[in-house]
Amino acid sequence: MTGTAPRSFLLVVLLLVSVAGCATSKESVDVESPYLDPRTLQVGQIMHLATGRLLTESEALDYVSWFPVVYVGESHDSADDHAVELRVLKAMEERFPGQVALGIEMLERPYQPDADAFVRGEMNPKDFQRAWQRSWSDFFSYRDILSFVRDRKIPVVALNADQTMRRAVREGSTTSGAAPDLPEMDVRDPYHRAYVEAILGEHMKEVKGAEAFYRVQVLWEETMAETAARYLTSPEGRGRRLVVFAGSAHVRYGFGIPRRLFRRLPLPFVIVEPYVNQAVIEVPREKLMDVKAPTVPLRPADIYWSVSYRDSRAGQVRLGVMIEDAGGSGARVTGVVPDSPGQQAGLVKGDLIVSVDGAEVRDSFDVIYQVGLRNPGDKGVVEVLRKGERVSLPVVYEVLRHGR
Repeated sequence: MTGTAPRSFLLVVLLLVSVAGCATSKESVDVESPYLDPRTLQVGQIMHLATGRLLTESEALDYVSWFPVVYVGESHDSADDHAVELRVLKAMEERFPGQVALGIEMLERPYQPDADAFVRGEMNPKDFQRAWQRSWSDFFSYRDILSFVRDRKIPVVALNADQTMRRAVREGSTTSGAAPDLPEMDVRDPYHRAYVEAILGEHMKEVKGAEAFYRVQVLWEETMAETAARYLTSPEGRGRRLVVFAGSAHVRYGFGIPRRLFRRLPLPFVIVEPYVNQAVIEVPREKLMDVKAPTVPLRPADIYWSVSYRDSRAGQVRLGVMIEDAGGSGARVTGVVPDSPGQQAGLVKGDLIVSVDGAEVRDSFDVIYQVGLRNPGDKGVVEVLRKGERVSLPVVYEVLRHGR
């Protein structure tokens, strides 16, 4: 079966689910089926897949809130997916104040102290963003979620495997010395393997060392499951409800993180998937690829929450320059995008950016951070060193077209 799905491995893959029970016999053609086809869902509708019943938002949030573990799959660049995640997290915290924790794929285990310090208010947002972007490049899409957890002091659990573990599995160096925290790994699930291969499509056949690549995907899920289990059985986590935000491919059908956490700690769980119905929603062609969906004898989720697709980074202001660190003395411009705010301000290759809107620039991150604070239409000043002279360049911040 061939369908279409967002390009990223971790974007929503619109698998072509037929809900069992929709068909009627000739003798019962006049009896309306109680089950709905997910492909009829309109934006904003929420469906309980086991029964085919449409839920109001309040009913859906009441339902998921009672589970000890709640998974919300996401397309990493979907603003609507992140909006659903935030609604679920807020609902959990409102119903069980002080008893909720958030586990996230986006932070590797070594950044747990940074997450703790940020939530306690001991690390400022800029320093936390710097740490975050060492683990996950996109911070902009998660700002509202992270602001909420900081405001409510909700513990954030850094779930993912670090680079040492990934390298050890990729290279086959899985001894305790090479990767002392390597989790128990189950690579025997044929449906999981078929699913991963379907998402990667022909790329899986072309990649040298495809088996190692698959094992790294398993490593991510096993590590996230193990980290979650450790947290939930720790003094800090015992009795809390854990909400997990991860790419949909890691939670769909339950054979990724959910099955692996259940193997370690058999707690009831629910899977919520923001669902993009391509019958009613047009997804940009550059976000799509052909997917040959395998037959999997499992429901993809417990809840489909029908959403639109909006690129969460589409409204992000950018300066439109390529930069590199300059030894702690600023950020060197290595290229300028035509018709960008940077070009219109007069920035040229070779300029050394030393301040943005009055804030000192020591490295590239300082530029990224300061520009990220601006809204479209804001005015500012970029100061550069050019041929030994300090030059102030007025700039009007705008969103770049064509994603540049």
